[in-house]
Amino acid sequence: MAAIADYRTFLEIVHCGSISAAGRKLGLSPANVSAALARLEKSYQIRLLSRTTRSQQLTYEGEKFYQYCLAVADQETELINELTNQHELAGWISISCTQDFGRNILLPIINTFIANHPKIQINLHLTDQLSDLVREGIDLAIRLGPLKDSSMVARKLADNRRVLVASPKYLAKYNCPNTLNELSLHNCLTYSQSGERQTEWRFSNKGNPVSININATHTSSNGEVIKLLALAGKGIALKSIWDVTQEIKDGQLVTILDEFAAESGAVYAVFPNRKFVPQRVSVLIEHLKEVLENVM
Repeated sequence: MAAIADYRTFLEIVHCGSISAAGRKLGLSPANVSAALARLEKSYQIRLLSRTTRSQQLTYEGEKFYQYCLAVADQETELINELTNQHELAGWISISCTQDFGRNILLPIINTFIANHPKIQINLHLTDQLSDLVREGIDLAIRLGPLKDSSMVARKLADNRRVLVASPKYLAKYNCPNTLNELSLHNCLTYSQSGERQTEWRFSNKGNPVSININATHTSSNGEVIKLLALAGKGIALKSIWDVTQEIKDGQLVTILDEFAAESGAVYAVFPNRKFVPQRVSVLIEHLKEVLENVM
């Protein structure tokens, strides 16, 4: 079996994106990093990476081996902590989250978590695109709304109530819709993801699901942009209540059609499907669930 140092070298090759970048991070020559990769591929008789002069990509076997190396590295860290009586949580946690939720909700929670566990280090990726947890070395992703089928493990953290909002300026000009069907006559500000645009909004009318076709006059993959467009009087937006609470209090936005419940979805913790989940990640997930259930 290969040495655990080679496992960690392989992890850095994947995370850094190239052999030379991994060498710079580890303080090793490219030749030494290449030798570690060669030892692994020879030991297991598999090809781990498809490499060209410009890029590298994990093979199918490489992705499986990457998950194994993560587990081995995490178990080694936890074992060392136990043997040296370091019961305090320690190590890196890489988290992916949307930009607006990350800045407004997640970051304060993480700051509190770090204050209670000062040896924890956080690498926070704020992006409105879906991250590839395996390829990008993400330990935990926070995702809102319906989840697409995947090999990932998902745990619900909290409900995510959403409301229809518009600015008083917009409603004064176009009038307030009195029914869900009238939404199709209004300018709607919609969220897009991976190039897919919303064409309908879903609600519950007295417990019965209702889908309404909408006229998307503006769309964006960034939730903050949608809110700014609503504040500028450009249309009606369907927003999570946590994202517009202050603007509603200030009178910059007003809720409409409150008698209809928008499809809320939920906030999920998503993480790679591997047998060993580091204790620091498990503890963080429990902390997120406890806090979010009280603030959402």
